[in-house]
Amino acid sequence: MIDIHTHILPFIDDGAKDMETSLRMIEESAAIGVTDLFLTPHFMKSRNYLSLASENQMIFEKLQAAVKAKKISIELHLGNEVFYTIDSIRDIREGLILPLGNSKLILIEFSLGDDHEAIDEAIHNMTSMGYTPVIAHPERYDYLEFKRDFSVIKKMGALIQVNASAVIGKAGHEQQKTVLKLIKKGYADFVASDIHASRQNYMREAYDFISHKFGKDKAERLCNNKMALGDTTK
Repeated sequence: MIDIHTHILPFIDDGAKDMETSLRMIEESAAIGVTDLFLTPHFMKSRNYLSLASENQMIFEKLQAAVKAKKISIELHLGNEVFYTIDSIRDIREGLILPLGNSKLILIEFSLGDDHEAIDEAIHNMTSMGYTPVIAHPERYDYLEFKRDFSVIKKMGALIQVNASAVIGKAGHEQQKTVLKLIKKGYADFVASDIHASRQNYMREAYDFISHKFGKDKAERLCNNKMALGDTTK
């Protein structure tokens, strides 16, 4: 499986607090069948998560070396989860934040308040720069209307990532209901863990749930989507 959304890079945000925690989380991911793991620390000015790409890269290289020394069979990739603001486009241009690995995909999140206009703006601005926004866990955004907003998001060229915990109902009935509709409609592109040190990785459970309910091909498409690895064929 390919997990494109995690908070495992240590010392940066509300995810792993130290290298030991990161290594434990990586070992647990590998044990459930994750082959590629994207480390996507928050870039969020409102919470003072402002570690720059260059700083993240240094920590990432140390973590990679530790993973290799422990002989954990997994590929690590670096990125960010960007809280979209009016400054985000400038930050992307200046290289302060990172796309997912070597791809042109950028993982972005939004306020839990009424923010659908910002989503439209973000998609327009980022696609005009040649990037593809991946909307993180939109099942959390109560202001999005299914028939109206999700079709527009897809038509504008964005991709959608849903959380594994929501797939299996751990985030409540309403979020699960939204996620299953997104999967059934074909709007969802990725299932990811959004794992923090305090959150369990439900990727395997989500894969099995989708496989049982929608078929193995659907589970493979959502949990093994290689677009973040630079493969544009889904």
